[in-house]
Amino acid sequence: MPKSKAADLTPEQKAALRAYALRNGRFWKRRLWAAWITEEPEGAVLRQIRNVHGPSLLTRIGLSHLD
Repeated sequence: MPKSKAADLTPEQKAALRAYALRNGRFWKRRLWAAWITEEPEGAVLRQIRNVHGPSLLTRIGLSHLD
């Protein structure tokens, strides 16, 4: 199974991740990972990303991939 990466994300998913990153600052990936593991993340699109790509997606993307 190929690894999920930013190219696999829809424009809507990229926009949701970018907005989350801009709201949460430097440690956005750590905060989102924690939300995915311990609670429901805000918004249906972020839940969809977690369910389809899994938390490991965060190790393969950066803010620059979300443009």
